[in-house]
Amino acid sequence: MNRAGKYASSENPDSLELLKIIYELTEKDRMIMWSEGYIDVVIEKLPDYAKDILLNKKEKWEDTKEFYKIKLKEITGTEEYKAAAAKTRKEFAMFVIEKYQPFQGLLFSQYDGNIKDSDLRKFVYRKRFGSKKKYLG
Repeated sequence: MNRAGKYASSENPDSLELLKIIYELTEKDRMIMWSEGYIDVVIEKLPDYAKDILLNKKEKWEDTKEFYKIKLKEITGTEEYKAAAAKTRKEFAMFVIEKYQPFQGLLFSQYDGNIKDSDLRKFVYRKRFGSKKKYLG
C-alpha cells in the first residue's frame, strides 16, 4: 500500500491532506492503488469536488480490464485452444507460448481454473508499465 492508501486508511484522515498526496502521485502510483484494489478507500476519503481525479482514471482502467477479459474469452472459445487444453499440460504450455505469449499468465490461470479479478488488474498494470512484479505480488 502506498502513502495515499496508508493515509486514507488511517483513523482520521484529513481530506485536503489526502488530496495533496494524490496530486503528488505519479500515474504509475495511482494505477498501483487500482491494481492492488484499495483505490475505492482513497476515493471515499477525498473531498467530493476532487473525486473525479481518480474516478475517471479508474473507469479507464476498468474499461481496459474488460477489454482483456473479452479478449481472453475469445481466445479460450476457439476450437484450437480447446483442443490444446485437452492435451497434457506440457503440450498446452507449448501451444500458449507459441500462439499467445502476451497472455500466457492469464491463460495458465484460466487453464488451472483460478483466474481472479486481481489477476486481470495486475495484467493491465504490467501491460501499461512493462513491470515484472516489481510492485505487485
